[in-house]
Amino acid sequence: MIVSNGHKEDLITIAKKLERKSQSYPKDVNGAPTETYLEYLSLMYDPEIAQVVIELPVFPKTISIIKLAKKLNIDKLELMKKLEETTKRGFIIKLGKSYSQLMPLFVYDMPFLLKINYEDHKDEAKKFAYLSRKFYTEEGYYKTWQNSRKGVPRFRVLTVSEEIEPDREIIPIEEVNSVIDNWEDFAVIPCPCRKRAEVEGIRECKDKYPIHNCILFGPYAKAVLEMGDPIIRAPSKEEIVRITKQAAEVGLVHCTDNRAENCIILCACCECCCGMLKGLTKLDNPRAIAKANFISHIIEDDCIACGTCIERCKFNAITIDDIAYVNPDKCVGCGLCAVTCSNDAIIMKRFEREEIPGAKIIN
Repeated sequence: MIVSNGHKEDLITIAKKLERKSQSYPKDVNGAPTETYLEYLSLMYDPEIAQVVIELPVFPKTISIIKLAKKLNIDKLELMKKLEETTKRGFIIKLGKSYSQLMPLFVYDMPFLLKINYEDHKDEAKKFAYLSRKFYTEEGYYKTWQNSRKGVPRFRVLTVSEEIEPDREIIPIEEVNSVIDNWEDFAVIPCPCRKRAEVEGIRECKDKYPIHNCILFGPYAKAVLEMGDPIIRAPSKEEIVRITKQAAEVGLVHCTDNRAENCIILCACCECCCGMLKGLTKLDNPRAIAKANFISHIIEDDCIACGTCIERCKFNAITIDDIAYVNPDKCVGCGLCAVTCSNDAIIMKRFEREEIPGAKIIN
C-alpha cells in the first residue's frame, strides 16, 4: 500500500530506473509508471525499504554492503538486518555481500517464484496476482513485455532437439540442448505464469501441465538459489535435459531469449498462462514471440491421419484430410507434434523466417 506522497515518489524513482532495461515498466499515456504498477511495487517496498532500493544498481550490477552502508550513512550490520526479510522474499537481490534492485523480469515474476511469497503471504500473493494481471493485460504492458521498441520479439520458440531433421547444420540457439550446454549453473523454478494464474484461481491448465519445469541460467540461477527458498533447486545438466524432454512430451513449448548468446532462461510454456505465447493465443499480437527457423514436415507415406498432432498443436496450424497438412503461416516450429507422432511421420525441417539478434548465419 502507498502510504504517503513521499513513498509514491520513491516508488516512481525505483520504476524509472528500469526504463532502459529490457521490458521496462508499465507506462500511462504520459510515460509515467501506472498507478497499478506503483501499487504493485508498494507491496514489495515499504517507505523505509524503498529509500534503500533507490540507491541500488539494477541486477546484474551489484553494490557491496559496505559501499551501500556508506551511501546511506548507516551501520553495515544494521543495514543487513533491515534488508533480511526483503532479500529472503527475493524483492532485493543478494549475492554474497552485494545487493541489487530487481530487473523487470524479476519484478514481474518474483512474487510467484518463491514459496515464501505465495504460501506464507497468501493474501498478499493474491494482490500481486491481481495487480500484475491488470497492468499486464488490461493496461497493455504485454506489448512492452513481448516486443522491443523496434518491434522485435523478446522471446523465441525453440525446436525440440531430438526431432530436428538429421545431418543439417543449424544455429545453436535453435536446439534446446545447445542452449543448456552454454551454462554450468542452473536453477529449476516454478513457472511464474502458471503459478500467478493458480494463485488468483484462474489457471486453466491446472490438471494438464506441471509447474516446476522452467530453468534459469548463470548469474540469474545463482541469485535465486541464494535466496534459500525450498522450492528452488540446483539440478545437474543431465537432469535439466531430462526435465525439458519431459516438458515437451506433456505438451509444453520451449522458449528462450531472442538473442544468439547469453540466454538467461528456458521456459516450458503453456498456451493459456504464458506471458509470451498468450500473445498469439489470446491477445492478438502476431509478433508476440519469434518462431523457430524450423517447420513441421509431414512424411506423407507414413502419416495415418490419427489426429494426435492436431491435439498437440496449440496454434491451429494442422488440419487433416487423408493425411495431415501443416499451415506454414501458423506453425511456430516448436516440434511438439513430432514428439508424440504415433507413426514417426513428422520431422522438423529448416525453414528460414526469423533473424536471431546477434547470430552468425551458417551457410
